[in-house]
Amino acid sequence: MRDNKPVVVFIINSLGLGGAERALNNILQATPQHEQFNIHLILLDREKEHRIMPEFVTMHRLDSRRSLIRSVYLLAQKLSALKPSLCVSLLVRSNVANVIVNRILHRRPAIICERMHLSSHLALQFSGLKLVLSKMVPRVVYPFASQALGVSTGVTNDLVQNFNMPKARTLTIFNPYDHKQICHDGKQTNEFALSRQYIAAVGRLTKSKNFGMLIKAYDAADCPYDLVILGDGDSQERNKLQALIDAKNLSEKVHLAGYANNPFSVMKNAVFYISASLNEGFPNAMLEAMVLGLPVVASNCESGPAEILANDDTLAIDAMYPAKYGILVPTLSIDSLTQAINAMSQTDTLEHYRQMSLQRSLDFEIHKIANQYWQNFRTFL
Repeated sequence: MRDNKPVVVFIINSLGLGGAERALNNILQATPQHEQFNIHLILLDREKEHRIMPEFVTMHRLDSRRSLIRSVYLLAQKLSALKPSLCVSLLVRSNVANVIVNRILHRRPAIICERMHLSSHLALQFSGLKLVLSKMVPRVVYPFASQALGVSTGVTNDLVQNFNMPKARTLTIFNPYDHKQICHDGKQTNEFALSRQYIAAVGRLTKSKNFGMLIKAYDAADCPYDLVILGDGDSQERNKLQALIDAKNLSEKVHLAGYANNPFSVMKNAVFYISASLNEGFPNAMLEAMVLGLPVVASNCESGPAEILANDDTLAIDAMYPAKYGILVPTLSIDSLTQAINAMSQTDTLEHYRQMSLQRSLDFEIHKIANQYWQNFRTFL
């Protein structure tokens, strides 16, 4: 017999290593009064799972094979059996399938969660007709959602300005961070221990992370520390970065460390954190570094860093900018990034921003942010 608890269904492509999957895991782990709900998680694809969900979450694994058409068809079948009170999705394909099934084919509440600044994210991946087509589907489908949640103000504004989402049906809620777990993991053995001190950059080896420019700025800086780049990616991008490192004679100082089972132990032992990203939704690795007490240097890309480090989502800069909680630099400015590396290498600057990182990170504590998500979900039940 079906009980009277609201059925809340979360939908995501898979449980990979990305920031969206980590955010979903944190939101579910910190669900307040979870016994009041029947909570389900639908994975559209059968792929390797890198996250362990709480025991109170019922798992469903579809076989969409990364196809939008199969995602819609299989999701519709599954939801007809679950009869959800609310569906919440993360990532573009899941968002589109969620809205088609629950708002266009049926009339159930459907919340979509956008984790990236979608315009700039797609612009880095596609060009010409492919770019037009990649934007078309969310532009047509997203406006039918009951609500769109942006992970930063820049992400939310992008949905309104470029994807036809009515502003009245949008809301910004940041990612939650489990301070206790991050700090615990940070104290474990550093699997990439080096004999010299280092600064850390974290992310997949992709164009959007702009590691090539970071290496060039580091080469031009007078930095006493090594540079460790933590993350994997396709072999072509790694080979390009390694060729640049070799050409600059930096092979003994710049380290492409690859994937870490426990990145927090590596980050915890860094002197400071640095990012030259061209695109962010909400920079998870940067905030995790701040939880660990690392000072931060970051590029002022279209959403995320300025809102965190300067508490100002509209900040525009044309030179290095010492913000309240970290140092910001203009995107694509090697000179400014070099200047910031030199500035953050000073002892007084390091100590100041170490304290400011810890202070700012408390605003994103897991239970505080998870409560905001669930308070919002309850308004649809």
